[in-house]
Order: sequence, then C-alpha cells, then structure tokens
Amino acid sequence: MPIPARPTRELCKVLGQKGTNIDPDQDIEIINVLDSGDMGGIVCTIKEGEKHVLVVSITHLVIKPEHPLSDRIAAYQKKRIRRLRRYG
Repeated sequence: MPIPARPTRELCKVLGQKGTNIDPDQDIEIINVLDSGDMGGIVCTIKEGEKHVLVVSITHLVIKPEHPLSDRIAAYQKKRIRRLRRYG
C-alpha cells in the first residue's frame, strides 16, 4: 500500500452528485482494502488529495498497469461485474 489508481467516470459522476468532485484523470491512492463479503465485495479506502478519504468498491477504480497486482485486480473486477450483472 498505497496502490495507485484512477476513478472511473461512473464513480466521478456519483461522487459529484454528492458534492465531491474528482477528475477521472486524477491520480488517487488506495490506502486500505477491505472484504465486505459476497454482497459488498472488495471495498477500498481511497485518498484524494489531502481533503478526502472515501470508501468505494474496487470495481469503480482503474489500477495503474505498472502495479504488480494490476492484472489480478483487473481479473477480480471482471469476475465481480459479471456476477453482479447475473444476479443484479
């Protein structure tokens, strides 16, 4: 930790509606990872600048490709999204 990432456009839109504006091209850091079970999946505590600490689903983050776990995280994200669509 920390894991470098960027928010998805969908996450930026949702956060913007709640008053937190994050640019999708902005770098953020994952500072903690939590397993919230089958219903919630893996969630991350992210730090954006010095002001915000937020908890978001890992499916709403794009991990920098140079990170050693990026391939494994991307595989989890694909599997999780498929599962959510199937049972959604």
